[in-house]
Amino acid sequence: MAANLSNHAPIVVYQTLTNTTEQTQSYLEASGQTFLFGTPVELNGSGYVIPWDGTTLTRAILGFSEQPAMNYGTNGAGAPPSFGSVGFPGGAPTYGTVPNQSAAVNIPAGATFADGRTIVAQAVTTTIFIGQVDNSAAGAYAPSIANVGLQYGLTIDATGNWYVDLNKSTVGTNTVLTIVGLYPNDLASGSATTEVNGGKVLFKINTAASSVGV
Repeated sequence: MAANLSNHAPIVVYQTLTNTTEQTQSYLEASGQTFLFGTPVELNGSGYVIPWDGTTLTRAILGFSEQPAMNYGTNGAGAPPSFGSVGFPGGAPTYGTVPNQSAAVNIPAGATFADGRTIVAQAVTTTIFIGQVDNSAAGAYAPSIANVGLQYGLTIDATGNWYVDLNKSTVGTNTVLTIVGLYPNDLASGSATTEVNGGKVLFKINTAASSVGV
């Protein structure tokens, strides 16, 4: 059965336990990728970033993408070599032509920097993420204090965003995260323990599910 909602908010970093910015790393992106911001990602057999397959549970999740995929024509297209320059064109999207420079392009102000790599907020134990809750069996999806401390899985929706799936709760079979708190802004009116349907929760990726390993 389908989830209750067809679209969900991207998963992002909520805070770190060290009171610093999240631990990030840039990884070469595999060719042809179109995943969205906030997607759980992994490395393929050649070491390039792709979306997490959704089923591998051990040392599987590298972290969450902090930018959308750039759909490169080749793996890591344009990545800078050691002591070298960023490859062409260096940004996306591009538009129009440049007078007297047939191989040049225009890059609008504020365009996403495209250097062949994807920035990933790594799935380390000091980073707490925030994501929306749903139920892939179309069952209950109002998170409460009873869910805190329990393990759940992640599921991708029809639009390409991922959510914390209350239908995936069998530890060792389909779980990759532990809920560590409720999001205060999503509490139901008059309640300190129950959120609205589809509310957000705070979670950490389980150590066993993280491919970062710290």
